[in-house]
Amino acid sequence: MHISPAPVCANGFGDPYNAYAYSAAVFKGSLYIGTGRANLVFLRFGMPNVHIDMWPVPIEYSNYEQAFEETVSAAEIWRFNPQSPLPTRVHQADWFHPETGTSFRRHYGYRSMCTFKEGEKDVALYVASTSRSRGDGPDLMVSYDGNSFQRLPKPSIISDFSSNDFTLTSIRSLLQYDELLITTITGASNGNVNGAGITTIFATDDPTTGKWFSINGNGLGTFPEVVVVYELCIHQGLLYAGTGGINGFQLWRGKRTGKYEFQWELVIMDGGGRGALNQGIISLCSHRDYLYIGTGIQNGGHDRTNNVGPAAAEVLRLAPNDELELVCANPRDGLLPLSGSGPGFGNYFNAYIWKIVSIDDLLLLGTMDWSIFGLWALRDKRKTRFGQLLDWDTMQVFLSSYGGAELWCSEDGADWNCMTRNGFNNIYNFGVRNIIKWNKRIYACTANPFGPKVLMRTSDTDHGEYKLNPKGGCQVIAI
Repeated sequence: MHISPAPVCANGFGDPYNAYAYSAAVFKGSLYIGTGRANLVFLRFGMPNVHIDMWPVPIEYSNYEQAFEETVSAAEIWRFNPQSPLPTRVHQADWFHPETGTSFRRHYGYRSMCTFKEGEKDVALYVASTSRSRGDGPDLMVSYDGNSFQRLPKPSIISDFSSNDFTLTSIRSLLQYDELLITTITGASNGNVNGAGITTIFATDDPTTGKWFSINGNGLGTFPEVVVVYELCIHQGLLYAGTGGINGFQLWRGKRTGKYEFQWELVIMDGGGRGALNQGIISLCSHRDYLYIGTGIQNGGHDRTNNVGPAAAEVLRLAPNDELELVCANPRDGLLPLSGSGPGFGNYFNAYIWKIVSIDDLLLLGTMDWSIFGLWALRDKRKTRFGQLLDWDTMQVFLSSYGGAELWCSEDGADWNCMTRNGFNNIYNFGVRNIIKWNKRIYACTANPFGPKVLMRTSDTDHGEYKLNPKGGCQVIAI
């Protein structure tokens, strides 16, 4: 597939603190993007166990400092209108006013969107948040016109974590199943952005009432074998749930038997035979007769909290006979990968298969590539002998060709073509977070948290200087 990539949004809609194109949806003819703000800054605040020798972006404010709240932290929603050449910001996170202390922005990310339909008619656009740890939990917002967004009542949720120590903060999955809106809770405070400790799947036929019902009883599996339900997908009329856990993902399948009743069965366990190195299901996609599974290890392919990785992600698929097939993976159990490629399409740095979508009978897949962090790693502290031998100039040559996210496409899921290996010629585009069709064209929406400033170095011994980065901030790229 020949592409001529053309950015229609660069530098985070003009504000590089818009780091991730976290969510995307088409609603009433317009394209909507929900952003994640200053992700590397929030990572530094919330996950001190994630170590980088030199932090890539400056920490110029304290968390909850008023200047930070006014200029950095507020998540946004942007709209592309077919009649306008420029996107418009239609929402910015409002203020949360605690009973004591200073006010702060309620949301720093809009992690998922769902266009709810009645037949072919768009009825509502639902948006789920990543909220602040001092707040009152994740929100679900709704818009009926695409111009104004209102918060909906919160459901009552119980987690395996103690409510005194943890606050549930994040929703990652939203989807429509017939007349139901279905969701799960993904993240919690204290660095548990992908480990809420709750595996309940909630559904409602009217989100405005705040009445949500569990469709899987007390949850799936047992903690910590299953820490979170990370991804949801409908395949051949059945609801699939992909989990994350200490010994690898599980894939569950639910068959609807009543209004809020589903009969669940475990389809795949132990990370598809790879164990903890397939820690979680990051993406699911129904394409033709197969369900495609993209894996990953949290925190960029190296979970230091649980000592898992580093390792590249795999692509697997569930066949109509429920056999697991390897697409892009390590050989095992007498099976070889259909693509001929190992994990990460042969790229050790592809830590997540961040998105898989089926558009016009074409399978599209975007990765997260962490090789750029070599720019801020001290050479003598690299873990491998190869890393310690890699000099600065050689690394620059490698990154210019292979640094940044990859985008792949396939018709049959076996033969794959690479559409970019270097983040669309921008090594700071380290992830393809969303892929969506709008206005007769396909758009790749990136994660790029390296702005407004980034630590610029010129050699292995240079400690660098924070400078404005003209390539920082998320991008939306027509392909």
